[in-house]
Amino acid sequence: MINKIKKLTIVLLIVLIILKRPLVIASILNGINIWTNSTFPALFPFLMISDLIISTDLINYITDYIGIYFSKIFKMSKYSSYVFIMSLISGCPSNAKYIKDLLDKDLINKEEAVKILSMSLLYNPIYILALTTYLKFSDSVFIIVLNIFINLIIGLINRNYKVSYNNNKKLIPEEYNITESISKTIDTLLIVLGSLTTFIALSSLLPISHPLLKGILEITIGLTDIQFTEGYKYKLIFTGILLAFGGLSIHTQIKSILKDKNLDYGLFYKSRIIHLILFLLLLYLKTIPTT
Repeated sequence: MINKIKKLTIVLLIVLIILKRPLVIASILNGINIWTNSTFPALFPFLMISDLIISTDLINYITDYIGIYFSKIFKMSKYSSYVFIMSLISGCPSNAKYIKDLLDKDLINKEEAVKILSMSLLYNPIYILALTTYLKFSDSVFIIVLNIFINLIIGLINRNYKVSYNNNKKLIPEEYNITESISKTIDTLLIVLGSLTTFIALSSLLPISHPLLKGILEITIGLTDIQFTEGYKYKLIFTGILLAFGGLSIHTQIKSILKDKNLDYGLFYKSRIIHLILFLLLLYLKTIPTT
């Protein structure tokens, strides 16, 4: 029965793509435009910088001074703090790339990878400020800070999940290879491009044009369309919902980057439910005085 439903869905999708070919092409071009003008310049420098940091002894200084406290609080390797710190600036799906690098270096294990992934659904602050101009600046800053706070809460909730880490490991610096770094960065960004354009194209086929439905598929399109929503309170709440969930596009990007690591994403998805509940609760408390 499930296979029949899958086959029927694929057939319907093909028919829709054929019938709405101009719309799909326009959506793909829009996705490429977003990637070229926003995503690529936002992520490229941070991914390159991360490779440079990991190839030197700098990551050891960062994790020795900050990571030791992070490790005690969240019961993870001190190197996990590097993922969180970098994600604060660059956002996701860069967090998946940082996690992959640490797994490749055997500095964290799979359980730690899932734990830090679950608490690092963060966004580039400048990118979010640019997308949420329909909100007051103070409210845009508020939801950015609130998202960081909730990720930390999720880290505390999950701190006792499969505790197994070793802080005695030390990264041995390697010679930085700029050619290899560029190649890896481009590979990651092409994954982002493919996912971004796919889900933007799929969102164009939806029979109902609502920012939440579009945002569940691709967060950038959803946030862009929220500006047309009636009522400031709903704009704020819808923004919170999309930031808490992240969108299937980002989830796909993360899993594609980590595809060779065979991670169990159960904790990640459970954390998104907690993230959504906490975000809605705290946003509701914020909006009470204005209702």
